[in-house]
Amino acid sequence: MLNAAGVLADEDATAGASPPDTESLRIWPPAGAVEVPAGAAYDELAGTGLEYGPAFRGLRAVWRRGDEVFAEVALPGTAGDEVDGYGVHPALLDAALHPVALGLLSPEDTEDAKADGGTRLPFAWSGVRLHAVGARWLRVRLAPAGADGPGVSVVCADGTGAPVASVESLELRPLKAEQLARPGAGGTAGNDLYRVDWVAVDTPEAVGGDAPEASVLTVQAAAEGVDVDRAAEARHQVTRVLERLQAWLGGNPPDDRPVLVVTRGAVAVDGGDVPDPGAAAVWGLVRSVQSEYPGRVVLVDTDGSIRDLAPLALLDEPQLAVRDGVPYAARLERSGAVAAGTGHRPDVEGTVLVTGASGTLGGLVARHLVTAWGARDLLLVSRRGAAAPGTAELVAELRNAGAAVRVEACDVGDRAALSSLLASAVTGGRLAGVVHTAGVLDDGVVESLTAERVATVFRPKADAARHLHDLTAGMDLSFFVLFSSVAGVIGAPGQANYAAANAYVDALAHHRRARGLPAVALAWGPWAESGMLGSLGEADVRRLRRSGMAPMPAARGLELFDAAVAAGHAAVVPVVLDLSAARREAAGSGVVAPLMRRLLRAVPRRAAAGSGTATERTLRDRLAEAAPERRRAMVVDVVVDEVASVLGHAAGHRVAEEHAFSELGFDSLTAVELRNRLNALTGLRLPATLVFNHPTPLDLAAHVLSQLASDAGADARPDAAGPLDLDAELRRLEETFETLTPERVRGLAPDGGPAESVALRLRNLLARWDEVREGTAGHVPFEKERGADVREELDAASDDELFAFIDQRFSTT
Repeated sequence: MLNAAGVLADEDATAGASPPDTESLRIWPPAGAVEVPAGAAYDELAGTGLEYGPAFRGLRAVWRRGDEVFAEVALPGTAGDEVDGYGVHPALLDAALHPVALGLLSPEDTEDAKADGGTRLPFAWSGVRLHAVGARWLRVRLAPAGADGPGVSVVCADGTGAPVASVESLELRPLKAEQLARPGAGGTAGNDLYRVDWVAVDTPEAVGGDAPEASVLTVQAAAEGVDVDRAAEARHQVTRVLERLQAWLGGNPPDDRPVLVVTRGAVAVDGGDVPDPGAAAVWGLVRSVQSEYPGRVVLVDTDGSIRDLAPLALLDEPQLAVRDGVPYAARLERSGAVAAGTGHRPDVEGTVLVTGASGTLGGLVARHLVTAWGARDLLLVSRRGAAAPGTAELVAELRNAGAAVRVEACDVGDRAALSSLLASAVTGGRLAGVVHTAGVLDDGVVESLTAERVATVFRPKADAARHLHDLTAGMDLSFFVLFSSVAGVIGAPGQANYAAANAYVDALAHHRRARGLPAVALAWGPWAESGMLGSLGEADVRRLRRSGMAPMPAARGLELFDAAVAAGHAAVVPVVLDLSAARREAAGSGVVAPLMRRLLRAVPRRAAAGSGTATERTLRDRLAEAAPERRRAMVVDVVVDEVASVLGHAAGHRVAEEHAFSELGFDSLTAVELRNRLNALTGLRLPATLVFNHPTPLDLAAHVLSQLASDAGADARPDAAGPLDLDAELRRLEETFETLTPERVRGLAPDGGPAESVALRLRNLLARWDEVREGTAGHVPFEKERGADVREELDAASDDELFAFIDQRFSTT
């Protein structure tokens, strides 16, 4: 295959050519040029299908002046030591052209290309000349060139403005995203059916280091006995652990030790039985806690072969199972399932029961059972039965397709009601199979959850699954399909109760198959048509996409339904993963979720917590090296960038730092995500109520800067230099206030922001003084909105009431 063709002329042929004009590169940045935000450039390029590895991420800054674009590029990391033997290092030259791919030179052309699902890339080079070698850093000028289509001229100079390389004309051609797609990158081209595998990892002795002092929370095993309500016992196990973790997370002062949540019989390392599905539900709960509080909790399922479990916290693995003294870690892998439509299809001779039939997914499955599986006798069950919206139309459609359909209203979480329904369903016939799709959401961050909210989610999902298992155990079923959620496998912020219920369902499928009964649990990723996905806001959907999960179309979901049932596994994860997006997210945060380490091998892992990450050191070093008057602006930039990322704004978008988080669209979940991002960047341990305590990005940046200064040591604190003369400080402040005018108030506001932010900070200082004087320091200072009565209400509020108040302020559902 011919990849490139060119003509090489001898030097005499161009001897008369003039050297490139580099005058505009001698003053840097160029006079009159306007800086273009470039911090998210590589995320934006990856969105077009162009993924650049660390060695090729050389773009440092970009400016625009008229139709010219200027860029500063440098060889990243150790690549700068490898310039010998090159005219211009390939990665450096490539980085010089990245503004072209970003569309900064010809926005109209690039928008047309993006509309076609791609971008424009270099195609034909003319007049390429090398003027110097050994460059590790370049100043670049890009300008339109070429009369036959979109093209660009390129001039590269060194730090003095002397020419290094030039290109008279570089022709561009469109490239579609699918031309760059790799097999298995997600979508219908890849296998979207996954399963959880367990791999042996290093023992703590092999890792070395002192074992951390850890808190251990041992989960009480499920009660035994014929008369035990196992569904209720599972809820109690989850609730007990929830309450213990809430007390630990909300401790004052907070407990900085890692906590090990220890279970027995919660996971199937060998794919066999899960003896205690209730303990598995605890794992679902804690997985979501881990997503809200990264690095704070470790799950350990033990067989008793290791006495001291604390050293396991050294392994940089949030989920571990110990078998015969060997720790195993969970990894997501492709299931290797048979292609949809080629495996054995279950026998549908008899009645097929579908729970949650009035829901979107229940209706889709009912149609599929009739049209694809050939089912001719359906029992559709939901809480409202025939009164549920859309049920009459569904029944008419199924009957027109040749099926007999019966609709019943039943709370499947009620064992007695379900028993009565099943008795009538199989009278004079056979129950061929069950598809359990029922479920509800009651989302909230972990601090806001209660036993009642756990029960609300458990009843239609986990309780009903247990009742179906118990009541059909003696029947000749051909299939028993349980719909669960990927939230139970990976943990989802704001869904700890839902994750727990679904992890129980997954474990129940293992429990059934170990007893020779048919069962498969499908831990679904989001469906595009699901009513549950429809309850999410735009920010939530963007968060899903950034994490690498794309909503699957109904047709793809039904293909995966068939493949999962035919696969022969107890539990599978049908989810459309965009591994490119997941890789970008991991590269941006420096963290690869351990569950994804087999699928995202190429992304470097962040060092274990406490060792001082490169990102953390870089931020702290930058602040230490910067002039004091620049530090606040630097932290503001970091906070604003992270706020924009959390809200899913396009690359280069800058949010208004003086606007309240409530105006920007924050809710409690986005607040948790922002807190986690800032913790990862700074090494701080900021609270989940961060955006409430500091209601604008400006206020938050000031707080982060003060915390970083405090963490730097006692010498960085004002009182380290000697006794604090508070009276003198107050007199100086009073003298300043006497000189204030409206104009001066506006001038004193940080970064030209509203004077209200200054007033808020003064109120917070007064609140802090009151707390220290009254001996209540450490309580969260709240903004007073309705006077002292509001402060008293909030001081007395429970966690549940507090987060409900936050969401009410942020106008979330």
